[in-house]
Amino acid sequence: MDCKNCQTKLQETAHFCLKCGQSTASLNRPFFVVAKDILHELLDIDGRLGFTLRTMLSKPGQLTLEFNQGKRVKYTPPLRLYLAISILFFILLSSIYQVYDPNYALTDSMSSYYSKAMFVLFPVFALIVQLFFRQSFYIGNLVFSMHLHSIIYLMLMIIAPLEALEQSHLIFLLLQAPPTLYLIWYVFSAFKTVYQQSWWRILGKASAIYLIYMSILGIVFDVVMKNIF
Repeated sequence: MDCKNCQTKLQETAHFCLKCGQSTASLNRPFFVVAKDILHELLDIDGRLGFTLRTMLSKPGQLTLEFNQGKRVKYTPPLRLYLAISILFFILLSSIYQVYDPNYALTDSMSSYYSKAMFVLFPVFALIVQLFFRQSFYIGNLVFSMHLHSIIYLMLMIIAPLEALEQSHLIFLLLQAPPTLYLIWYVFSAFKTVYQQSWWRILGKASAIYLIYMSILGIVFDVVMKNIF
């Protein structure tokens, strides 16, 4: 067999590539086996993060595509990436609430609930994607979901402070447009790269996935609000 990352010839019994060090384990395994491997690496943020972020930001969907093709050793694992970025986002959100929101205690509590809810919901997004792209693997869709949510959090880290400041000057409202437009372009482009269907199919399916997912988010957040109040 060959290494998925560097194409070096390997023995059938090899667990790691002798050249690049990548594991030979396949993602096309039972979910709980893959989850165990991911959790084993969870807290080990390393030097791959910078390269991972550059690839994710500049090439929509490429990170997911390469990861699902087995080219994983040079990238930060998806769950680790998602957790690192989401934690930073909710810390930033809490800080913004503390400075700009007079009802800080209430909104901080909401932020805490939302962070937990989103951790449960990104696998739901992957399941919705699976319904529209039936030839794909759920684990691959889960990787795509983590990468997509990560980029959304990164853009929201830019948009959220500007939104908090928009009442003080119109310029802060206008400055939200570039990251918002970039995010819209990014999402459709990422779907196109990963699932490689025609643009019309991608636009239709991605839009439908968005509407379904946002409906679920609305229901979940409504439940969160009722629990808080």
